[in-house]
Amino acid sequence: MEQILNWKIEQSLLEKVTALARQTGQSPEKIITEAVKQYIEAATIQQTTEPDPLIGLFSSSSDLATQADDILQQEITQNSGWTWKEPS
Repeated sequence: MEQILNWKIEQSLLEKVTALARQTGQSPEKIITEAVKQYIEAATIQQTTEPDPLIGLFSSSSDLATQADDILQQEITQNSGWTWKEPS
């Protein structure tokens, strides 16, 4: 099904599309169609991408990655079940 849009393109944009069409050997219609597809895809991805619900759920030390062993050692209690393994 073919649709015709009544769209008045800005002159500077038309010149850029026409120049690009000449450079790439494609029709202006093909270039505009591809641009619209990419725009819609990007907009759809932004709408469907939800933020990670775990981000911000836990508060912790900012140096957790580098100080994990020290932080765990501070949490060890007799009843915690955490023990250090001795190297064999």
